Amino acid sequence: MFDPKRTAGPTILLRISDGSAHMHRSFNDFPQAERSAQAFAAAGFAVAMMSATGRFLMGFEPREAERAGA
Repeated sequence: MFDPKRTAGPTILLRISDGSAHMHRSFNDFPQAERSAQAFAAAGFAVAMMSATGRFLMGFEPREAERAGA
């Protein structure tokens, strides 16, 4: 069933890792996914942005200095 309130954009997955465990977040809006990935990286997490088919799109390295307040 078609729901006109939902966006038709493709799903973007974020794989967020602290080095010992990982979690996933999904978005239909690419700019929002990118902002979230940058925020997780600023909090010290490594983030991989992937398409719904599993293709790697972008990577974000953890930024420890920002997390420590330096």
